[in-house]
Amino acid sequence: MAEYLLEIGLEEVPAGIMGSVLRELQDNFKKGLASRHIPAESVEVYGTSRRIAVIVGGLPEKGDSLLLETKGPSLKAAYKDGVPSKALEGFCRSQGILPEETEVRVLGKESYVYAVRREEGLHVRNTIPEIVRESISSLYFPKPMAWGDSPTTFIRPIRHLVSLWNQDILPLSYGGLEGGRISSGHRFLSKGIVEIESPRSYLDTLRKAYVLADPRERMAAIHSSIETLEENNGFKAVLPEALLEEVLYLVEYPTAFLGKFREAYLELPEEVIMTTMVHHQKYFPVRNPEGALMALFLGVRCGDSYGLDTVSAGNEKVLRARLEDAAFFYREDRKTPLLSLREKLDKVIYQKDLGSLGAKVDRIEALTQEAARMVGADPVQAQLAARLSKMDLASHMVYEFPELQGIMGKYYALGEGYPAEVAASIQEHYLPNAAGDAVPNTPLSIALSLGDKFDTIAGIFKAGLIPSGSQDPFALRRMALGILRTIVENRLSLDFQLLVEKAQKGIPHLDDVSEGVLDDFFKGRFRTMLEREGLRFDLVDSILALPFTDVLSLWEKAAALKAMAENPAFPGIVSLLVRTGNILRKNPCEYTGVNEELLSEDAERQLWLAYLSADSRQKEALSRGDYLLAMRLLEDLEEPLQDFFQEVMVMAEDEKVKINRLSLLKKISELGDSLFDAGCIVQNHE
Repeated sequence: MAEYLLEIGLEEVPAGIMGSVLRELQDNFKKGLASRHIPAESVEVYGTSRRIAVIVGGLPEKGDSLLLETKGPSLKAAYKDGVPSKALEGFCRSQGILPEETEVRVLGKESYVYAVRREEGLHVRNTIPEIVRESISSLYFPKPMAWGDSPTTFIRPIRHLVSLWNQDILPLSYGGLEGGRISSGHRFLSKGIVEIESPRSYLDTLRKAYVLADPRERMAAIHSSIETLEENNGFKAVLPEALLEEVLYLVEYPTAFLGKFREAYLELPEEVIMTTMVHHQKYFPVRNPEGALMALFLGVRCGDSYGLDTVSAGNEKVLRARLEDAAFFYREDRKTPLLSLREKLDKVIYQKDLGSLGAKVDRIEALTQEAARMVGADPVQAQLAARLSKMDLASHMVYEFPELQGIMGKYYALGEGYPAEVAASIQEHYLPNAAGDAVPNTPLSIALSLGDKFDTIAGIFKAGLIPSGSQDPFALRRMALGILRTIVENRLSLDFQLLVEKAQKGIPHLDDVSEGVLDDFFKGRFRTMLEREGLRFDLVDSILALPFTDVLSLWEKAAALKAMAENPAFPGIVSLLVRTGNILRKNPCEYTGVNEELLSEDAERQLWLAYLSADSRQKEALSRGDYLLAMRLLEDLEEPLQDFFQEVMVMAEDEKVKINRLSLLKKISELGDSLFDAGCIVQNHE
């Protein structure tokens, strides 16, 4: 078995993209091998800020051979009086075989001619360069670069290629470069050029040149280095996963160092300090055993332990300047009342068709008060929270640190003596900021969050900037999910359509979005939520076919339907509801109430009595929100409905009797239609 190594040497790659590039490269290689029927024991990817590599292990000399069978004409049509027909001759020409080389297969009651060909496996060594070019040329980069005279583009200019089949160089051309065995070590700690003997020696050779190419080994080294500092100093580092991932691809040979800053800066809001360290300087904050933030930080350098004191001092100087700026902004901002910043917001364009940020605040205020009535928030506080919600966007601090929007608004509001609930809502109305984040959970925060998000979505849609494909610059999909999650997780039964309507009316100078467009957008996000809960696609369709008004009700109906679908009686109920619906669609009429005097057949009288019982009990179940019981009550109608269809002629000659029977079926149908659309359910689902 053979091994293959590909290494692409690069100029420094942005750390944030490396993880996804490596995963995509691994997937591309696996697909390339599988599509050519080449088995491999392993496909491992490695990478640092200056290289991307893949090692494919356990490669055979040749790929798997294939036995290809192609169905031809029937045996009757293939021969005429024992002589190959034109149909058979044409089939054989297309397959490159002679008529006598065909085989006969029996399918059902008919025999057919088959062409059976053996396709030899590919020579793997000769095929690998094609897979390499295909795999790396299809990698996605947000902003690819071109360099020199080569038409090739990549995330960063390619500086060398290593292409080894066991100990031999496997010829490979890409980006104007030829594959060889020359790689590069650490920029400062190594001698520079490194010669790779074989794929098996790759990691060890680079390790000796102060490069830990395996991200898992590098991450372990980062953790080990940080843990040593923790044990020696008695503190605990704060290690955000996103920052660890970024630092992982910023360094090739990690060593952690400890730095400090003036304790006076701890008087700043903790989020300011954390944002300065984590988002801007890529440092890890430090807490004492009691959990309080300390005037210390951890950094990770790309190098060894030589001169760490100098490295720490340099980083301390940079952080001190950033924190001093933050302290200045904080002092200056507190000199200006929040509401006085409204004048600045009026001069900031939110979106060219939607006016200023000040105009947006006015729209949020109206929508927040509407939402406050629905969720039980104090209307006076809701109005105040809405007016304050965006004021910090005009502050010095948020201008310099945009990540602190809402957070600084909360601190400034508390400093001015506003109620704690109002201050908290200024921060919480932005939630959730990402998948998995918490949602607002107090009435005031919920109302403000709904007001802001509904206005943004309706406004951007009315401005014609509807998300498409991967393009969603205003993060409307995330906002829509935030609205739906807020409603569901807080168990809010509110008029969704009224908020959509109010949001559109708040922007009268732009045409309203076509009916159903916003519904479809929200339904798309709701579908995602339901599918994450494990609902089959057809069950999701049957729920989304209902009116999109009470989101909480739809969510609970979906949970009940998922459970009901496991009931052995469910397929029978669905079949009868579908049959009932088909009859009603094909025979539209003006439905009347059911006249008991016209129920002449025993089966229709029994169905009527079963309906009355089910209807009464279902109303009671629905009043308690017990949707599963409401669905199970449909079981009581299964037998009498079957008897009805077997014994009663629905389309009676007497017009009054016919309409009466159709009206009875209409009432039966409505019991199911209020819970799910049976027509969307796939029968015999496996």
